[in-house]
Amino acid sequence: MEFRQLRSFVVLAEELHFGRAAARLGIAQPSLSQQLQQLETELATTLVHRTSRHVTLTEAGELLLRGAHRTLAEAERAVDAVHDLKAGRLGRLVIGSLGAGLNGPLPGVIRRLRQANDKVTVELRQFSDSASQERGLLDGTLDIAVLRQVAGDRAIVTRQLLTEPFLVYLPSDHRFAGRAELRLAELAEETFVSWPRHLGPSFHDLVTDACHQHGFTPAIEGLGDSLVAQLALVAAGVGVCVQALSNATLRREGTTVVPLRPSDITAQLHLAYRHWHHDTPVVDAFLACLPRFS
Repeated sequence: MEFRQLRSFVVLAEELHFGRAAARLGIAQPSLSQQLQQLETELATTLVHRTSRHVTLTEAGELLLRGAHRTLAEAERAVDAVHDLKAGRLGRLVIGSLGAGLNGPLPGVIRRLRQANDKVTVELRQFSDSASQERGLLDGTLDIAVLRQVAGDRAIVTRQLLTEPFLVYLPSDHRFAGRAELRLAELAEETFVSWPRHLGPSFHDLVTDACHQHGFTPAIEGLGDSLVAQLALVAAGVGVCVQALSNATLRREGTTVVPLRPSDITAQLHLAYRHWHHDTPVVDAFLACLPRFS
């Protein structure tokens, strides 16, 4: 049994007229009669009663019609799904990101992706370092990565998302609370809350190097393995916490934020994906949703 025969039978059952059915199908009437005969022969039963004036379905024809509608509908859905997959409108996209990406540009990009491609499933994974994301891209467990730096593997394409300034989280009762802006050097006498270096060496070193350039070594007295943990330490008065501006969307009672002078410290956020990403069309759909960051 062929889909062509089923489609012809369904049209004939709808029209109950060989001439009109053949015209809808764009075939000659003898060809339609031949397809019906082949179908009846294969099923060893009569599907249609034909007289000079009337065409009616037999009981077997009525039964086949119900199944044919379901079969053809499923086939059409399958064809549509393949077309959607090829166009990037369907599929599964696995994105790895640092917290700055999750708190910054990613939600907006994912929203635009889903608005244009609502059949795409997005899996979002948080990472604390860039190296693990690079490995994920290379072994295929990640499709997209949002990170600070890439080692330079030729298999990975990178594009800069943004260069962002920094801010400092302070206890709400800190003497600097309410300032419009702070210079990094003004934090020289403060104690700091930070990531353990092994969880984010590039970010840790970026902040430490910037402090060195402004004449001091940060006195780190609190360590947190997440920004939530670090803000708890800030609220407890353990120290201040320097973070990229993307994280300003996260607030906690007992803390306040003050921007740092952009000329004192900035960081880049990059997007990375495999050179051979075209075998995953949904990646192209994601890239098409990227705005022009600055």
